[in-house]
Amino acid sequence: MESLTALLGTLGATLFRWSAIAFLVVNGLAAAVFFVTRDRGLVNRWTSRLVATNLLLLGVGVGVPAVAFCLRTVVNAVSLSQATEVRLTDE
Repeated sequence: MESLTALLGTLGATLFRWSAIAFLVVNGLAAAVFFVTRDRGLVNRWTSRLVATNLLLLGVGVGVPAVAFCLRTVVNAVSLSQATEVRLTDE
């Protein structure tokens, strides 16, 4: 069970890291293109797509680690509740 909890913790942290990097790359690239071209039409066309991309990255970056944390907590609780046999007989 410990390997499963470690996997869930690693998965949440990795997806958060990749989402944060993608967020910075997408928005940095968009800002660079907008400042270089100085075209308001480009801003009007791409703003809704950028907002949708940012919401998706935010959902993945926050949602997946939160779900992984909850699953890790459940796995820990279930593994701790598994009773092991203890013999108390004198031999």
